[in-house]
Amino acid sequence: MRKVAVALGFLGAALVAVLFWAMFVYDGRKDLDLSPWASPQDPWTRSVMPGARWATDELCDEAMPCIQAVTSETVTLYRFAERDQAVAAAESFGEDGYLTGWMAVRFEPGGLTAAERDEVEYSIGCINTWVSEDGRDC
Repeated sequence: MRKVAVALGFLGAALVAVLFWAMFVYDGRKDLDLSPWASPQDPWTRSVMPGARWATDELCDEAMPCIQAVTSETVTLYRFAERDQAVAAAESFGEDGYLTGWMAVRFEPGGLTAAERDEVEYSIGCINTWVSEDGRDC
């Protein structure tokens, strides 16, 4: 009986460790893949990102060290290997930039209404997280 109690204790401790890691250490936004936005299947994404296409080869270079990029008529998404690179890119976009995790978003001026832009920020900002970069509950 003592062996069972010890085993359950270890199992419980392991479960707590995994939950702690998943909730407080690992940030699922780091591994976010942008390819679904390159050819969006759902009507909402197609409506806010008309003409979306893969643009890594043309947009990611030494000056913009992204590892993935998707562009459209209204929004361009950039994913970076390092968070500080995403922060710098989003800041360089000024008021047309948005940051979430390892992704910087650049909105084309006049491409979306304020409400549409807010929807995009919420949608992208809440992927793989409990609270968005700008403090919204997801």
